Amino acid sequence: MIPLLAVFAVVLVGCMALATDLSITTHYKRQLQNVTDAAALAGARALPSSPASSDQQQAVVNALDVMHNSYGWTPSPVNWASTLAGQGCDDGQCSVTVCAGLTGTRSCTVNVTAAGASPFVLMINTPPLGASVSSYNGDAHRVEVTMRQQSRAFFAGIFGQSNNTDAAESVALHVPPGQPFPFALYSRTYVQDGNQAEVIQGNIYADRYIAPQSNGHAGVCAATQSDGTRGFIFLGYPQQGDGSPPYANDGQSTTHAPTVSDGVACSTANPPSGGSVEMSGSPATSADCVAAFPGGSTGTTITYDHTDGVCEMNPPPSPPAVAPPPNLPTYASTVCGAAGLVSGAYQPHEYACSTGAALTVDHPLGAGIYEIDAGAATGGCDVIMDGSVTTLSGVTFYLKGGAGICITLPSGVTISQTPYNAGTGDPGDGRYVVLSDNVAAPSITLNSGGGGSSSGIWSVTGVLWLPTGSVTCNNKTAIEDQGQVIVNSWNDQGGNHQNSSVSYNSSLTPSQAESLQLTE
Repeated sequence: MIPLLAVFAVVLVGCMALATDLSITTHYKRQLQNVTDAAALAGARALPSSPASSDQQQAVVNALDVMHNSYGWTPSPVNWASTLAGQGCDDGQCSVTVCAGLTGTRSCTVNVTAAGASPFVLMINTPPLGASVSSYNGDAHRVEVTMRQQSRAFFAGIFGQSNNTDAAESVALHVPPGQPFPFALYSRTYVQDGNQAEVIQGNIYADRYIAPQSNGHAGVCAATQSDGTRGFIFLGYPQQGDGSPPYANDGQSTTHAPTVSDGVACSTANPPSGGSVEMSGSPATSADCVAAFPGGSTGTTITYDHTDGVCEMNPPPSPPAVAPPPNLPTYASTVCGAAGLVSGAYQPHEYACSTGAALTVDHPLGAGIYEIDAGAATGGCDVIMDGSVTTLSGVTFYLKGGAGICITLPSGVTISQTPYNAGTGDPGDGRYVVLSDNVAAPSITLNSGGGGSSSGIWSVTGVLWLPTGSVTCNNKTAIEDQGQVIVNSWNDQGGNHQNSSVSYNSSLTPSQAESLQLTE
């Protein structure tokens, strides 16, 4: 028994020693990870919407300060952090490597003595250079902090291993306030195109697919914006395989096109055709897709899918909330239809009817916000426009409870609409043509009133904000929007006539919320 106990005692003591060393190593690594996380966040906070070299240097200074407070080193004379940051910044890239007894993959910007700390090598990069998620590399709104530290082994030293090496990597993202949501057309589900070319000046997002009618002249193109910025197509993830819920057996396959053509100079003079899906952007890497999403992706991983030829976002991005306020009034009571007429013109109220449409636009509308309640038996036609009034100046429709707008357009008739602007200067004032309370499924439906071969057009300046709703253009109808469209589904079946178009205007779009987060 004595020899057996001796053998097992050695094994037991060895296991205890291993467990002790593992616990200590885990403690050091967790502590190291916490510090690099804090440093990356402190650095990223200094990055504005368009980081200049001075902003990048300040980000490095902030990260260095956090690291130095936790792992003091010498020498550290006055303004040492600013001096190091200045030495490591050049041509839009800031990279600083602090070596204390260890070396990294790059040459050391400075060699220091660890003051009571174990030997380490610290690397700070903005934009990141060695992130595990490759699409983060080159993103000017992120800061990467990597540290490798050597710590003494305890019981493991008995077996010849005197040191352990712990490492941590952190990447932080800052989306500054006021960044416009960068899509001309954003659809939570799909983009469906009719029998003529559809040109969207700006980025397009569709969670699942883009489907032009392939047997005619249809095509969809993310064209170059008026300021020269190229348009990119973004899709949700996954796009290949169709095997994962909620896409299992949905009958869809990527974009309904063999590939998406990149770098196409599409325009109204050179529209896409033959069921093609095109974009003026030319992504070659994931970094190109990230750059096409100004202001950062708020935690969404953006990659370039070479098979589909598009940028993919995982998880799908959410549209921003309505920019406050935009002065949505609280009306004391509701009115029904003609009860809102004053001196031959409708006035802003909350409109609701027990039967039929809440508001039929057969008289001019005074400037203001018209709140529309959904009726129980209107079939989604709570506001009816028939083209008898062709100018709606300073009019915003606020759809509540899933209310809908039905527009019947005779051939060649154009209804022009601009949003209400109270002149307050608030972010949401003067932006929204139609918005909803994000309840149920609000809708905008365009139908033809006949009378000729040309399309009836609803021409709007501003934002259509219906994240849970739909826009449908039936035969011989089209929407022309100077601003932005945010919907759950975009279904254009305008036929062999003028198709709808959207021209992105960043000055009208709602802003993304400020975000400071760890992405790695």
